[in-house]
Amino acid sequence: MRICQLFSRIAGIMLSALLTALTFGCAADSLGTYSSTPTERLAATAPGAQATSSADAESRFTGVWQGTTLANCAAFAHLPSRCNAQQVVTITLVQGPNAKFSGSYTCAYGNMDCYHENNSGKVIDVIIARARMSVRVIMPDGTSCIYTGIDMNQTINGGYTCYQGGGLIEEGSWQARRSY
Repeated sequence: MRICQLFSRIAGIMLSALLTALTFGCAADSLGTYSSTPTERLAATAPGAQATSSADAESRFTGVWQGTTLANCAAFAHLPSRCNAQQVVTITLVQGPNAKFSGSYTCAYGNMDCYHENNSGKVIDVIIARARMSVRVIMPDGTSCIYTGIDMNQTINGGYTCYQGGGLIEEGSWQARRSY
């Protein structure tokens, strides 16, 4: 029984590492940089396809995204007590004159307190590729979370992963709706 639990835990960690590597591998462009403007990212991900103008990206993704997160109950969870932890999350995105997104993050009690009581944060990177959005947030204690999802009619269905000191500390599902 213990051997099965050990193998199950190792398999979960390996799967998580693979998904993380794929996420970051897909996010990085050929120059190895993480940030770029939305139109550059679209051109890089869809050769031959017409890139969306930054005005289109702004009208589609700029605004206030309000929703909830739900923590997974994986065997390898950093804190098993956070199984099914739900939070109310708001991500506000603004686009600057250089077409780069910035913004803010807030977290409120759902059925549990926000992880490490990180109730606020700063958006440090946004990647947009067609209908897919990926937002990286940094918290006051150095914790970093990546929220990803597909926009369908101003509703995001996706997931999130949170890291501290380079290690995965929590992951789960994320759903949000653009309220502004």
